[in-house]
Amino acid sequence: MTSQMVFEENRVPRASWIILAAVAISTILSGLYVGLTPTGSQTELSGRTWEQFAAADPEVARIYSMDLVLLGISLVAFAILGTIVTLIPYRQGERWAWFALWLIPLLHGGVALRMLYDQYNAGYVYLGLFIISLIGILIPIRRFL
Repeated sequence: MTSQMVFEENRVPRASWIILAAVAISTILSGLYVGLTPTGSQTELSGRTWEQFAAADPEVARIYSMDLVLLGISLVAFAILGTIVTLIPYRQGERWAWFALWLIPLLHGGVALRMLYDQYNAGYVYLGLFIISLIGILIPIRRFL
């Protein structure tokens, strides 16, 4: 048996890794949005504008803006790692990668729950990413368990 045949035999279904890679790449885009979009454009305030809030408490506004940039950077880094794990070891059928990639649906599910609890409509986007990534990770479940 050649090494190419062993590689082909160990690979996970194409649909699974394509779905997970697409969700991870979408997460990179989400992180870029969070990190690069001005804070006032992504912050919902009731009864006043971001400018009014920032003028009233500039230190808190600055810290909040910094937190959004750091959150965006962290999300992009996580998603790049998820993309690499999906495209190399998971695609080749590495069992540890399947377990590690459970972080993708867990992340999106947690974000969706919190956003929907707080009544942010963006939670539906993360709910969709959760469902899609859950389908992707469950496709080869019999292979890994």
